[in-house]
Amino acid sequence: MTSTPFIIGMRDAFFDALYEIARTDRNVIIISADNGAPSLDKFAQTLPNQYFTVGIAEQQMIGMAAGMAFEGKKVYTYAIAPFITTRVLEQQKLDVCSMNLPIVNLGIGAGYAYDIMGPSHHTVEDISIMRALPGMKIYCPADAICSRALVDLSYADPSPQYIRFDRAGIPNIYAGRPVDFTPGLVKTREGRDMYIVATGIMVHQALKVSDELKRDGLEVGVIDVCRIKPFPVEWLFEYLEEVPWVVTLEEHLLAGGLGGIVAEIFVDSGVTTPLLRIGQEDRFVFTYGGRSVIWKKYGLDVPSVVEKIQTWMSSRSGGVEFAKRAAVR
Repeated sequence: MTSTPFIIGMRDAFFDALYEIARTDRNVIIISADNGAPSLDKFAQTLPNQYFTVGIAEQQMIGMAAGMAFEGKKVYTYAIAPFITTRVLEQQKLDVCSMNLPIVNLGIGAGYAYDIMGPSHHTVEDISIMRALPGMKIYCPADAICSRALVDLSYADPSPQYIRFDRAGIPNIYAGRPVDFTPGLVKTREGRDMYIVATGIMVHQALKVSDELKRDGLEVGVIDVCRIKPFPVEWLFEYLEEVPWVVTLEEHLLAGGLGGIVAEIFVDSGVTTPLLRIGQEDRFVFTYGGRSVIWKKYGLDVPSVVEKIQTWMSSRSGGVEFAKRAAVR
């Protein structure tokens, strides 16, 4: 009997790599709010002057981080995603962004990762909220390999940042292949008829949807947006230049999320390519039974996404040529 291979999670891949930097740079500080992790234990054990925990006091954590950053520290804050975004919004706005401090906020459990915990732990509005803060950069890795790459990027960047991790150890899309995550956007699968633009765990769903649509004779590519803000507009246009259909897929509210960002870019640039946004409608989710149950009920599972795309395509007479605009070049 073969055993299932162990998959390291995004968070642990990030902290393992950050530990190697922190060993040589004593200015690297981690502050945790009532959250632990096996990969954090070695910080506490071997770098006790660089690791602090504040308990259930997320607002205090951001205040501490700001004070340390003013003294020249590179600070990483860590908490469950809703508690490092919505609970501390005022502190993120005034203490971090208005002062343009080198603080990297790490949120675990994006989307419905904390599926059975209900709306208090669901995180499907964080992109909308955090992208409204001037100067805040937003990352959303799709696997542990991208997460590991974000360590070097975040360490070298003095900007305020927010990285949203999935909770589960999901398969590595980019294992065994060289990938440059620096542009903030990766063409994960080549496409000719359509591209699905996704982020985080929905990149995995998009690849499965692509497989299903291939049965209809469609060559559907997948684009992984690992940097949501600032959005890699130039790369998006380059990849979408030749396709007649574009779909966005996200485990996030449609209001202000990935689909909204792409729609804004299209409108501002005069792009007329048909765009379908798939995500969560304007609702709280009180459904229990696990993430897959939530996806199925609210149309984010693979069969539902495939059906939405097929219905959308059949309702239109045909794709419209993608119009590039020199103004954005």
